[in-house]
Amino acid sequence: MARNLAYTVSAVAGGGWRLAQHLFAAGAFGYCLMFVSEQLFWARLRPDDALGSWLLGWVVYSLAGYLAHAALVWSRARSFATVFLVGALFGWLIEGVFVQTAFEDLPLSISWTGLAWHALLSFGVGWWAIGGALRRSGRSTLIWATAIGLAYGLWAISWWLEPDGGVATPEAFAGYTTIAALIWILAQFVYHRLAPALACPNPALMAIAIGVGFLWFALVGVPAAPISAPLLPMLLALTLLGLWGSRRRGDPLAIVAATSAIPLSRFLALLALPATASLVYLIAYVLQLRLQVNWLFYLATTGAGFGLYVWAVLRNWGWRAGSVSTTASVKENRA
Repeated sequence: MARNLAYTVSAVAGGGWRLAQHLFAAGAFGYCLMFVSEQLFWARLRPDDALGSWLLGWVVYSLAGYLAHAALVWSRARSFATVFLVGALFGWLIEGVFVQTAFEDLPLSISWTGLAWHALLSFGVGWWAIGGALRRSGRSTLIWATAIGLAYGLWAISWWLEPDGGVATPEAFAGYTTIAALIWILAQFVYHRLAPALACPNPALMAIAIGVGFLWFALVGVPAAPISAPLLPMLLALTLLGLWGSRRRGDPLAIVAATSAIPLSRFLALLALPATASLVYLIAYVLQLRLQVNWLFYLATTGAGFGLYVWAVLRNWGWRAGSVSTTASVKENRA
């Protein structure tokens, strides 16, 4: 009896630890997404920012991120095309379920920001590119962090030209960026240490995330934007169909391979992001530069979002650019 009791206690403790790993990993992954989607997007402290709203946003990003990570596992994501579709799923959960910006300026709002920012930048750059760089080398991590910092610094100064943007001092911008980035680096470290736990999504957490999203969409989203009732399910269904194309090929899962072996020094290389961004911002502030970088970002990423989405769906279902010409040449040879 004592042996059975000890086994039961051990099983319960083991189950509790596994659940804790899921919660910590999901929270870390959620903040990694939130850092790119929110902190880098707004690039400053806004007057209505508060700790409570920040924590609520973190919870929302963690719930949507947990569902998106489960989609990475389910689709056996190995290619950028699949990762982009998972990012699209995540982007439309954020912008179509929890807020309704995906339906504010149709059809462009379908891409901006669900595809243009969440899929392309939060997932394509923040997860796919940064994760790959961390696994490869410190040099690759440094290059990517510096490049992102450069782009982020240029994006940040574009808020100076917005009516509600304002001009933060270089000290305020550097403080905001550094604090947000330090939390992001810690979240990256925790996520990559605990990512193997997310290879088997927890059914209870999945049910909670789906339930919260469904109720919010039905009670808040649809009344606020009635067009979302038919449009969002169609977008999500098409995306899941594209992800099924990845899954049906049966590629082995490679999301969490060797993540725990990343040296600590590579995570520290990510500090190049806030350092580069702060330097760019300081130079622009001293020189009083006024650049419409926001419109360049908007036009480039919105168009890229639409194009990459169509390409990703077709590619996951086996379409290749050369397949048509190859088939035609075979027919000609046979003739």
